[in-house]
Amino acid sequence: MRTKRATPGDDVVTRLAAQADDGVITDQDAADLSAFLLFAGHETTANMIALSTITLLNNPDQIPHILGGPDQVASTVEELLRYLTIVHGGLRRTAIDDVTIGGVTIHAGEGVIIPVNVANRDPEFFTNPDDLDPERANVRQHLAFGYGIHQCLGQPLARAELQIVLPEVFRRLPSLKIAVPMEEIAFKQATAVYGVRELPVTW
Repeated sequence: MRTKRATPGDDVVTRLAAQADDGVITDQDAADLSAFLLFAGHETTANMIALSTITLLNNPDQIPHILGGPDQVASTVEELLRYLTIVHGGLRRTAIDDVTIGGVTIHAGEGVIIPVNVANRDPEFFTNPDDLDPERANVRQHLAFGYGIHQCLGQPLARAELQIVLPEVFRRLPSLKIAVPMEEIAFKQATAVYGVRELPVTW
């Protein structure tokens, strides 16, 4: 906040600093919101791009889909969102009514944890859920962005970024390959967003 006050720009962090100056929010709120925007708006998409690249290189028969027309690109991105579901931490929610799921009653007021990565591989909803299939009929019915009033506000931007970047990667670098054996790639296992620490490639 101090830096943005000293050298303001035409950006959201400068505007948050101004909100703090006006007493609308505190400096800590402005800093926390800035960190959240960086995490939610960059960390997630950066990891999706790297993981999607790995996934497509390991499923080369699906690469034509990401190089197809707009509908094919969109459905491939949706399937990658379901297949990868990079937020592996369970969503915490409180039941507002009694509900019975799988023979277990959850009472109003009780807390539940919803692991969306597991839900997105539910064989009762997705046929052959461990297969990457951009042509599945319910390709957009995943929970990668949450559901209902808690859905990710940035999902239109995330979809647009993935639909632009991934076709360009494979169009510009048709000979792209992972430069190391898969077992040498360091995956982020203990972070809120699943991804890779680095992805060595060659072309």
